[in-house]
Amino acid sequence: MPENTTSRNNNASIHDNFIRSILSNKKMAVDYFKSCLPGFISSQLDFTSLQQLPGTYLSEELKKTMSDIVYSCRRKGGKSAVKVSLLVEHKSYPDKYTPIQMGSYIFSAFQKQATAKEPLSLVIPVLLYHGKGKWQYRRLSGLFDGIDKEWKQYLPDFEYVYNNLGTLTDTEVQKLNNKFLKASFLALKHSFEKEWLGRNAVDLLILASAGPKALQKGFIIYLYSRGDLKEENVLNSLPEPIKKTIMSTLDIYIEKGRKKGIEEGIEKGIEKGIKKGIEKKSLEFIQNLLSAGKFSVSEIAGFAGVTESFVKKVRTSLKKKK
Repeated sequence: MPENTTSRNNNASIHDNFIRSILSNKKMAVDYFKSCLPGFISSQLDFTSLQQLPGTYLSEELKKTMSDIVYSCRRKGGKSAVKVSLLVEHKSYPDKYTPIQMGSYIFSAFQKQATAKEPLSLVIPVLLYHGKGKWQYRRLSGLFDGIDKEWKQYLPDFEYVYNNLGTLTDTEVQKLNNKFLKASFLALKHSFEKEWLGRNAVDLLILASAGPKALQKGFIIYLYSRGDLKEENVLNSLPEPIKKTIMSTLDIYIEKGRKKGIEEGIEKGIEKGIKKGIEKKSLEFIQNLLSAGKFSVSEIAGFAGVTESFVKKVRTSLKKKK
């Protein structure tokens, strides 16, 4: 059965929030860029200067359409003003118009720099893809069928770094030096294979335990939301410290025997739409996460597959009841 638009957008939101949480961590971002950028680029960057750019770096229009993560980084031995902006655009389904999205960001960034009278800095777009469907790498010029070569000179064409997890073998992913990044990319690569995630959950959780606690919790929730995990089998196979982290994380929103019901509640609530009211179990799920006080509004929205504004409304409602 084909995936409907609402379900696809919900899934994309869950993946986006997971990836954003990973790459918002500077160490994870540095290790990711070192692994995915061409050698001639990474060898010339001073990764100690890597700095995530604020949301204000994007125009309001682009904020609505892009799921980007943007970093600036100085070049080695260059003047202090010389820097490179690294844009990560994530996709969990094929979208041939992505070059237009990335091009919009590039020119928006140049416009902002020019308006602020800053020296123009190069923007290197990185596409991270892990969806089921086959994605054909194409530049902007590839969207124009049958156009004569002479006419192509008028297209603002550009290359981008294409990081397709689906074309990598598990062995290749496991060559990453960062254990948490390794676990996360394997989970993303197999995010549509519930049985695979269930079979390999123990190994993934052990790898992920090498990461920061905050990121571990996000990984646990992502893994349990995507995989067919038998809770008792997983817990019984893990060392005690990891087991405690999992149980403390899952206790926030999963009661024994209710996991399936919560997931169904979320799905039904999304299908009915926010205006008609979210299904009761989905609402309880959001309330539990808010009450725990351990997750941001953005993270909760991603876990539940709802908008941040809805989570804020639930939070306001809870405060009034107290």
